[in-house]
Amino acid sequence: MMRSTLRRHSLSTKLLVSVVLWVVCALIFTGYTLALLWQLESGGIAINDAGSLRKRVYHIVALLSLKQDEAELLQEQTNFEHILENLKNIDRTSFLLPKNPSIDIQISNIHNSWQQKVLPLVRHYQQTDEKILAKDLAYFDQFVGDIDSLVKFIEVQNTQHISWLRFIQTILIIMVIFSAFTAIYLLYRLVISPLSRLQEAITHVSHGDLSKRITITSRDEFGTVSVGFNKMASNLEDLYTNLEQKVTEKTAALEEKNHELSALYDITAFLHEAHTQEIMTESFLNNIIHLSNANAGSIRLLDETHDRFNYIASQGLPEALITSSECSSITDCFCGTSVSQDKEVQLISIKNITNPTVAYCIKNSFNHFLIFHIQHNNHEIGIMTLYFINEESKLTPQTQYLIETLTDQLAVALENQQLALSDKQLAVMKERNLIAQGLHDSIAQSLSFLNLQVQMLQTALANNELAQVEKNLNFIQQGVQESYEDVRELLLNFRTRINKEDFKEVIQKLTDRFKLQTKAEVQVTITGNGPSLNPQQQLQVTFILQEALSNIRKHAKCNHVKITFKNDDQFIMTIADNGCGFNKQTIEQKKTRHVGMSIMAERAAQISATIEINSIPNQGTTIILTIPKEQRGIL
Repeated sequence: MMRSTLRRHSLSTKLLVSVVLWVVCALIFTGYTLALLWQLESGGIAINDAGSLRKRVYHIVALLSLKQDEAELLQEQTNFEHILENLKNIDRTSFLLPKNPSIDIQISNIHNSWQQKVLPLVRHYQQTDEKILAKDLAYFDQFVGDIDSLVKFIEVQNTQHISWLRFIQTILIIMVIFSAFTAIYLLYRLVISPLSRLQEAITHVSHGDLSKRITITSRDEFGTVSVGFNKMASNLEDLYTNLEQKVTEKTAALEEKNHELSALYDITAFLHEAHTQEIMTESFLNNIIHLSNANAGSIRLLDETHDRFNYIASQGLPEALITSSECSSITDCFCGTSVSQDKEVQLISIKNITNPTVAYCIKNSFNHFLIFHIQHNNHEIGIMTLYFINEESKLTPQTQYLIETLTDQLAVALENQQLALSDKQLAVMKERNLIAQGLHDSIAQSLSFLNLQVQMLQTALANNELAQVEKNLNFIQQGVQESYEDVRELLLNFRTRINKEDFKEVIQKLTDRFKLQTKAEVQVTITGNGPSLNPQQQLQVTFILQEALSNIRKHAKCNHVKITFKNDDQFIMTIADNGCGFNKQTIEQKKTRHVGMSIMAERAAQISATIEINSIPNQGTTIILTIPKEQRGIL
C-alpha cells in the first residue's frame, strides 16, 4: 500500500500524465484546424468557379457583338453551364456551402435566370444580325450582379470559417503558451525549487550553518532526499556550534562604514552630473530621507531680495504646509529664524515651542525636526529640514556628519548651476550686442537715409519741384528695397545654426545664397586633413563668413569672390574679392562707424582667433581668419 502511494506521488508519474494530456489536447486542436483548412480549400475552389462566371458572361456578350466564331461562343455557353452545374451540385462534394441556405438560393436564381432569360437572349442574337439592345445589356449587367452576389455569399461563408480557424489557432497558441508556462511552473515547482532548496541547504552546511533544514513539501523522490538530508544535518549540528555569530559581530561596524561611504559616493556623483535644479534637489532629498529614516523633508532656497523662502523640493509634507505664507517668510517661520543664528545643525522639539507659527507642524503630528544649512563660502543658499514623528527617531553623530557633508556638496552643486546660468546669460547678452551692432550697421543707416530723403521730398513738394520729387521718390524706393534686403539677410544670418549639418554643407548654402543675391562668381576651396572645428568654432567661423559676404554684397561691387579653407595645424579662412577695395587708413580713422569689421573682430576674439583685413583701392579686399593650433587642442 505504501509503495503504491509513493508511486502515485512520484515525479515520473506526474511528468508522464502532464505530457499525455498535452499531446491529446494538441492532437484535438490540430485535427480540428486541419478539418477547417479542408473546408477553406473547398470554399476557395467555389469562389474561383463563381468568379469565372462573370468573365464568361462578358466574353459571351463580346462574341455576340462581334458576330464571329460561333464555335467559341457555343464553347463558352457549354463551359458556363458546366461550371454552374458544378456549383449547383457542390453540396455532394463539399461540406462548406450547404451550411449557408442563401448560397443555394442564389445558385438556383442564377440557374433560372440563365435558362429562362440569358440563354434565350444569347440564342436570339446568335441567329440574327441585330445589335444588342441597351435593355438587354442592362440585363446582362444585372445577371453579372447576381453572380457577384453569389461570390460575396461564398466569400462571407469562407470568411466565417477563416474567423473560426483564427479562433481555433488562437486557442492553440494560448494552449501552447499556457502549456509552456505550466511546464515552466511544474519544472520549477517539482524539480528546480527542490533542487535549489537542497543546494541552498548544502551551501549553508558547507559554510558551517548546521541549523539549516529543508522544508518537506512533497512525497516524491525529492521529499525522500530532503528527509535524509535533515537527518544528516541534525547529527552534524550536535558536533558544531554557531561559528558565524562571532564573524558577524566583528564585521557589523565595517558594514555600517561601507554603507556611509557608498551613500556619500553615490549622492556626490549624482550632484556633479547634469540635472535640472528640481530633479537634483528632489532626488537629493529622497536619498537623505532614506538615509536618515525621516518621515518628511523639504528644501527651501533663500530669496534675500524678497525676504522669503522658496520651496524647491518636498516629500511627505501636506499641501497646506507647503503653500502656507508663514512657512515661506523668513521672519514669520520658525525655521527662518535659524538663518540669522549659528550655522550648526539645529534640533527643534515641537512640544517645547509655544510659537503659533508652528501650528501646521503640530497638526501633522511631527514630534521634532532638524534644520541643516545649505551654504557655500559662508554664503547662505537655503535650508533643508527633516521632520520626524517618533521621539525615538534620532540621528547618530556619524549619520548627522554625513548629511552635513552631503548638504555642503548640494550647496556647491547649486552654486555651480547658478554660475552656469550666469555664463549663459552673459553669452546671450554678447550675442544681443552683436545683433544690435548688425542692425545699426544696416537698418539704422538705411532708415537715416530714408528720413533725409523724406525731408527733401517735403521741401520739394512745398516748392512744387516735380523733378526733385520724382528723384526723391526713386531714392526712397531704392532705400526701402535695400532695407528689405538687409532685413532679409539679417534674419537668414540669425537663423543659421550648426546642428547635425556638415560644416561643408553650411558653407555651400551661404555661398549659394550669396550668388543668388549678387550674380557674382564664387570659388570655394577646402584643403587639409586637420581636426574638425568644435561646434563653437564652426558657429563663429560661419558668422564671420556671413558678415564678410554681406559687406562684399553692399560695398565691393565685385564679380568674383574666392573663399579658401586651409585645415592643417592652423585653421585659416581666406576671403578675397576683386571689387573696388578701400583705403585702410581712412577706415582706421573712422573705425567706430564700420560696425561690420568690429563684429568680425569680436566674433574672432570669442574663439581666440585673429582676423586680418587687407584692401587696395580698385583692386579688391582680402580677409584672413586664423585659428592657432593651441586653440584646436594640437600640441
